[in-house]
Amino acid sequence: MSAADPPDLQIEVDRADDVVTVAVAGELDLASVPQLRSCLTDLIGRGELQLVVDLGGVTFCDSTALGVFVGAHRRVAASNGRIEFREPPPSLRNLLVVSGLDQILTVV
Repeated sequence: MSAADPPDLQIEVDRADDVVTVAVAGELDLASVPQLRSCLTDLIGRGELQLVVDLGGVTFCDSTALGVFVGAHRRVAASNGRIEFREPPPSLRNLLVVSGLDQILTVV
């Protein structure tokens, strides 16, 4: 991997009934966040408004990812949908608490 290549980020999308789960694994930072943003924007644009973002596999997260979370939350909420952020690792949960986003986002 060259310095210009984004770090490994895996995103898997699965549908069960009316809920779409987006499982994220790897690092969420400036280089990789566009991939997650694109995935969520595409899903929401297609009318998928019951989303679960499984963060259990995230190994690193910076503030750029938090912006993606807030943007997705706002777009889904504007259409009377629901987005949940599940199983954030302890470091990400702490980041959500310190930033106050745990009071805005649905984190389970």
